[in-house]
Formats: sequence, C-alpha cells, structure tokens
Amino acid sequence: MKRLGALLLALSLLAGASPALAKWHVVSDEQLVISDHPESVASDPKSQTLYVSNFGEVFKPTLANGEGYISKLDMAGKVLDKRFLPGPGQTLNKPKGVWISDGLLWTTDIDAVWCFDLESKKGVRLPLPGSLFANDVCAANGKLYVSDTTAGRIYLVEPADFRKGKPSIRVMLSPPGFHPNGLWPRPGGGVIIATQKDMKGPGGLFQARDVGQMSEIRGGLGRLDGVAMLPDGAILYTDWAHGGLFILEGEAAPRKLATGFGGPADFGLVPVGKGFLVAIPDLVTGNLRMVSLEP
Repeated sequence: MKRLGALLLALSLLAGASPALAKWHVVSDEQLVISDHPESVASDPKSQTLYVSNFGEVFKPTLANGEGYISKLDMAGKVLDKRFLPGPGQTLNKPKGVWISDGLLWTTDIDAVWCFDLESKKGVRLPLPGSLFANDVCAANGKLYVSDTTAGRIYLVEPADFRKGKPSIRVMLSPPGFHPNGLWPRPGGGVIIATQKDMKGPGGLFQARDVGQMSEIRGGLGRLDGVAMLPDGAILYTDWAHGGLFILEGEAAPRKLATGFGGPADFGLVPVGKGFLVAIPDLVTGNLRMVSLEP
C-alpha cells in the first residue's frame, strides 16, 4: 500500500501539481457556437446575463471598420440580443476586454476605452493618449486599469466612471519589453497581469499595486490572454501558445483544465454554487466554451 501511495504521488508530481494543491477540477465542458470572432466575456450578477465582445466577420484586430459589437447572452450561453451594444448613433470597431460593475460596462476599442450604462445603452468614449492596441480592462475601488499590448503599458484612469467630467489618465506601468494583456483586480489594490511575452521571453503572470512597481508571480508560461484570481488565491489564465485554460495553484506547476482552442481569449468568471463557470471565447473559431469548475 505504501508503494502504491508513493507511485500515485510520483505520478501526480509528474502531471504538474502537488496533490494537496490540485483543488479545482472540471465537472463539465460544453462548446457553443457564437459566430464571428468573440474576444471577451463578462457577467452581470444583477441580471444573470453574460456580455461578449465581438470583432464581427473580419478578424483584423486593429481595423476601424465599425463592425464590432457586444452580445447579451443568458447564463446557459443562449443569445438574447446579438447586437446589444453599441447603442443608437455609436460605433464600435474591434471591442476587446469587457468588465461589468454596478450597472456599467467598460470595453476597449483599439485606442480608447468605452463606458456604457447597461440600462440606457448610452456610452462615452475615452481616447487613451499614445494607445496602439488597447486590450483588457478591469475596475476596482474607483480605479480603471487598461492594458495596451502593443504600446507595452497599463493605463490608470480615475475615476473609473468617466462619463462626467474630465478623468485623470496616466501610465501606471511601461517597463521595457512589456506586453500586457489580461487584467484582474488584485486583493489589497492594484492588478494581476497576464502578458503575451515579457522581458525574458514567454509571457507570464505579474502583479502591481503602485505606479511604476511590478513583481513577477510566475514567468515563462506562454502567450497569455485572460486572467482571473479565485478566492483561494489560485490563478486561472488562458494561453494561446498551448491552446488551453490553465490554473496556477501555489508553487505547483500549472495544470491544464481545458484544451482544444484555436485562440483562447479573455474569459468571464461566474460564481455558481460552490464552484465557478468559466466562459471562454475562442477568438479564432467563433466558439464559446462553458467550463464548470468545482473544488
């Protein structure tokens, strides 16, 4: 029995995680066809709906063709309103990261960030000086964080609700060789950052609390896109280089939770019972993967 236990332990370590840390597991994985090129998903807990940003029929992520939109879905992935946003008289080109809080929806669009009221659909566009590829966005504690992957910077906008008045826009981070993508609020303030690549090569996970200060969580992971932190500190991320959804639990090696993506992009995280629904858009295939996790 001891030899069997030792063998199981060795196999688990070779698989990439300590058995004590391998807490989260997949209980279901459903693939839905959304169409076009979905890039990001966010959930609205109040209405129990999902919102998905979409490039439209043309993939080109920096093409200002006015064909981008945001769809409204129910929690099962059924499309309720394919072109929910933008509202009348407004145009989206290639909306990417989406964040929802207190009845507001933020999304990036090439060189700017939008803030929409979900009830009225009215939105305000805020240009970001020097932006080349505004990518992900998140809001916390009255602050809005926006990543620009090509310009290699993270913008800090205050207040996050910039619909009235003139907000403060400053560059929070811009170290050499920095290509940030996914963002998630950091417990205690600041952000968790997933990078496409960094100063050393393959992208990794970082954290930043203050302007100009950043530390590495884990490097050399791949070409990262979306990121989220679970309540126990485990970090979920999507990786284009390895075509999947991964989890980083403590000091253990990353574990792959779902595979088979063409372009796993910025996912939405929805609490469901004792677990989470991870809604992952596949930017390349036009599919939406609904992965359920439980401890």
